[in-house]
Amino acid sequence: MRESALSAGAVGDRLWLRVADAIDKPILFRWQVDAYRAHIEALWGWDARWQERDFNKLFAALPPLVIMQRGADAVGYIQSQRRAQSLHLANIVLRAEMRGQGIGTRMLGHLQSRASADGIAVTLKVFRSNKRALAFYRGLGFEETSRSNTHFELRWLPGSLAKRL
Repeated sequence: MRESALSAGAVGDRLWLRVADAIDKPILFRWQVDAYRAHIEALWGWDARWQERDFNKLFAALPPLVIMQRGADAVGYIQSQRRAQSLHLANIVLRAEMRGQGIGTRMLGHLQSRASADGIAVTLKVFRSNKRALAFYRGLGFEETSRSNTHFELRWLPGSLAKRL
């Protein structure tokens, strides 16, 4: 199992994280399908069995943290990994009706604060076709470091680290 970059607990006064368990899997997978299917289908086609197996592998290797909002049920999930020189955001998925409410911004801010405290970067990959997510990450200070036919790789550097590079 890989080491998560974040841990269960409060994220400000309105959000908190809890470790996902087997009961959460079906709904988290449904949210992932909702978030990524159009991008995946356009690139490679959609194989539902393969997608579920891949989701289950990552779930086991890097257990998601369910994002909870005060007075509401689960609103999404986040998977992040601590690496030697960065905190890597593997996934952040919000329920469709919860997008655009600042939850993603607060979660990324939380991850950026952790990285800043350790003096390391935050990294991620985003589908090239996901213009909304790309604009979101760029608005939070992420910059492109490389690209493939399918993804942009982005990195955010804390102020002190950015000045050293």
